Amino acid sequence: MNTLPPDPDPVPITPPTASQRVIAAFERLTEAGRPELWTTLRAVEDVLVDAKAVDERVKAGEDLPLAGTVIAVQNLIDVAGQPSGHAVPETSAPVVGRLTAAGAVVLGKTGTAPISGAWDRTKAGGNGAAVAVALGVVDLALSTGGAVPAALNAVAAVKPTRGLLPAADTVSVYAKGLVAAHRALTLMTGGDRTWPADVRLGAGEHPRIAYPTGLPLGEAARIALDTVVARLTAAGAVLTPISLPERGFDGFDALIVPTVPEHPGIAEALADPVGVGHRLASCTAFANLLDLAAVTVPVLPGDRRPFGITFLTRAFEDQIALDLATVCTDEPMTPYPEPGEDVVVFGAHLRGQPLNADLVELGARFTGPVRTTDAYRLVLLDTEPPQPGVLEGTTTLDGERWRLSPAAFERFAATLKEPFVLDRVVLDDGTAPLAVRCLAAEGPGLDRYESWRGYVRFASTAGPRDPG
Repeated sequence: MNTLPPDPDPVPITPPTASQRVIAAFERLTEAGRPELWTTLRAVEDVLVDAKAVDERVKAGEDLPLAGTVIAVQNLIDVAGQPSGHAVPETSAPVVGRLTAAGAVVLGKTGTAPISGAWDRTKAGGNGAAVAVALGVVDLALSTGGAVPAALNAVAAVKPTRGLLPAADTVSVYAKGLVAAHRALTLMTGGDRTWPADVRLGAGEHPRIAYPTGLPLGEAARIALDTVVARLTAAGAVLTPISLPERGFDGFDALIVPTVPEHPGIAEALADPVGVGHRLASCTAFANLLDLAAVTVPVLPGDRRPFGITFLTRAFEDQIALDLATVCTDEPMTPYPEPGEDVVVFGAHLRGQPLNADLVELGARFTGPVRTTDAYRLVLLDTEPPQPGVLEGTTTLDGERWRLSPAAFERFAATLKEPFVLDRVVLDDGTAPLAVRCLAAEGPGLDRYESWRGYVRFASTAGPRDPG
């Protein structure tokens, strides 16, 4: 018999303060020994002044989602008080201002000239912003350099649909992972373009993804592409090889491409920066021309061959690219802040059920399972296909939450026939979203199953008989 006391609950790790994170950043910067990353590196005393101001705001009770975050900004993007071209702007670019307002602290500005990579100094690294993130000097970086530097340094990059950020140029966010990049992107979003009312937010359990054939790829780039094709196929996606000039996006939810075809040496990149730059961008250069959203993730970081894959989607379908990319990173992904409505379903609209295709065709996004409070019950309705009615009762019910664009929500509501209505249900987390339910209906009770899937499993094995 074990008489030892149980292990104590783990003590939660307190995140570093902004001041602590700044000190750690300068220590890492010294350790890395890469002064060529920076066109302007702020004095540690000045950065600590900003960090201490953030710490005071947190102590005062402000909610600062980026408190304790250090960022680098490419020198083409304005930072207040830091040289930008031939001038020193008094105010930061809106994309920078929104991050600092949320608690981020700017360490310095990085250059655009070719430099060596983070993991192999003999290889090209693209630009200083991506290398600074890869080395752990900063948590985030803003750059107009696009996906290529991210792929060369095994970091994530998110380039949203043009116009969703308040920037004249196309700005990408670099981070170690998609969650951090997504958080920053969400805080910066709000430009001169808005989402269409019928924007697609999801591609269902079996998204249709195209990938190119016939590209002149090096061995590592080919391995990266084959690895992702296999991983997406195993996750349920439908992968189709295409010739890029012939088909493009027709009939597909997304396109995946190797971010770069090869990884050249730094000597070659310095000797011919224009030629090497064009060659490296050959797989993704069309993304801006076609107004596409892009998400880049590293695929082979473990063996120090940092090749990446870029997920491309149509303009405003950024959420689909983010969700698909998480198959490679195993990270949870929360909704991008596009407009939409949440709907909870309990029956034939669940994933794998006959009417789920209606939600998928509307571009709805599955956001997760839910459970109600113990105030509801299910009854079996005489419908085709079979569906349950959700009524007031005394049991909890399991369901799913889906998010639809405003136009898709209206079309979905129009498909509901009596006795179904959209009415609110109370979930066990205290929220009360709209749900497909019935205000009045009759049928055999399904209380013993707690969910429609529970009843479906019973019916599939027991055959047609009284479900009560």
